[in-house]
Amino acid sequence: MANFTRTNLSLDHYTWDGDSNSNADLTGAPDSSTFNPQQGDEVLYILNSALSASAPITALHKGEALIRDELPDDKRAQLDVKKWLDEKI
Repeated sequence: MANFTRTNLSLDHYTWDGDSNSNADLTGAPDSSTFNPQQGDEVLYILNSALSASAPITALHKGEALIRDELPDDKRAQLDVKKWLDEKI
C-alpha cells in the first residue's frame, strides 16, 4: 500500500472534507462503500490502496487521470474501483 498525500496529487478538481480521519469508509480494505471520484480523500484512499509502497508518483498521476477520464459508470463501489485500477495501472 502506498502512502501518497494530498500534495502529491496532480489534479485540482477535488472537493475535500474537513476531517477525513474520522471517515470509517476510508480505513481498512476497500469494500462495498460508494466511491466518489470527485472527493479528494476518497481518490487518495483508493489509489493508495491500489498502489504498492514503492510505486512512483507517475503511477499516482496515471491513476488520477484514469479515474477522471475512464472510470466506467458501473464501477461505484470502492472494491470495484480498486479491482479496475489493479487492471489498468
